[in-house]
Amino acid sequence: MSSSKTHPAGRKLLMGLLIAAGMLLAIEGILRVTIPQSALLLSWEREDGLLLYRSRTYVEGPAEPQAREAWKRGELRTRPDARTQHMDGPHPWAVRTNAEGLREDGPVSTHKTTRRRYLALGDSWMFGVSADQGETLPDQLERLLPEQMNVESVEVVNGGIPGANAWHMLRRWNYLRDRLDFDGVLIGLPHNAPDPDVPAKREAWYRSARGAPYFGARIYLGLRRLILPLSRPRYPDLLASTGDGGDLQYRLTIADLQALAQDVASRGLPAWLVIWPNDWQAAQTGPVDMSQWTTPLSNLPMAGHALTERRCWGHVDAWHPSEAGYRAIAEVVAPLMAGGPSDSSLSTNPSCTEVPGDGP
Repeated sequence: MSSSKTHPAGRKLLMGLLIAAGMLLAIEGILRVTIPQSALLLSWEREDGLLLYRSRTYVEGPAEPQAREAWKRGELRTRPDARTQHMDGPHPWAVRTNAEGLREDGPVSTHKTTRRRYLALGDSWMFGVSADQGETLPDQLERLLPEQMNVESVEVVNGGIPGANAWHMLRRWNYLRDRLDFDGVLIGLPHNAPDPDVPAKREAWYRSARGAPYFGARIYLGLRRLILPLSRPRYPDLLASTGDGGDLQYRLTIADLQALAQDVASRGLPAWLVIWPNDWQAAQTGPVDMSQWTTPLSNLPMAGHALTERRCWGHVDAWHPSEAGYRAIAEVVAPLMAGGPSDSSLSTNPSCTEVPGDGP
């Protein structure tokens, strides 16, 4: 008798499970049709803040209406497979990017094809504005480091983003860190302050889960996106400030650089900081006081060049180094990466006369 009573209950349970499964499948189907998977991915799983490059439009904003609207929202978009030619006065310089928007002539393999491979992160200085393809800081380090490190080959992947600040550098690292093998990270001190409307976006990004399992079902991705932020810490407290409480943009920059360095270190990788002046006018006024940057980032080995000669700078562009200027920086940074001592002051040697095409 007991069996006859439980049998209908079991059938009802089974029927309920089938109905629920059918409803879930129907909802999943509707979501797949109406919502793209990319819209449900966590921020660090998407490459939506990488490269916006169109001559000087990283200062004034892009000309294309769609790109300009994204620029106004504080977003950067990838410009893959770029093939452009620019002029710095009489000096031509070409730009080529690969399918991922990296300033590389071709694809970067998932696994290393050289003895050592490093990622260079930074703004237009690391990207190499005013330098021809093959003459950027990462390119010149590739030529110097094999002898310095006593290895046969070194690759330095150019992850620079024109107009980027520390926030964008951190975003790019989180996109590339699980996709490519690296032996270390070179961090260029950014010249650009955070966008004024970024704090709310960065808080949401920091609250996203790191290492959360991925499964392609839309329902799962949607629930994960809703629930995980509630169980993760908010944006970390700002780790540095000046004596008077400091400027928000400065403190956000330091916090992002420290978060980047800490994440690199957590993976057992070395990181180095490249320090440099802001422009030719700042360089020619005498020794540049870098202590506001070097003190809170003192855990990072660092080196940089003062670029005090006019020839270190572009012909007309006095905001970016010439190819000889990038070479001078590389001459200082390469020994640091090879195990040399850290120096928080800007070196004045070598002279910016190493390669053709330097400034007047």
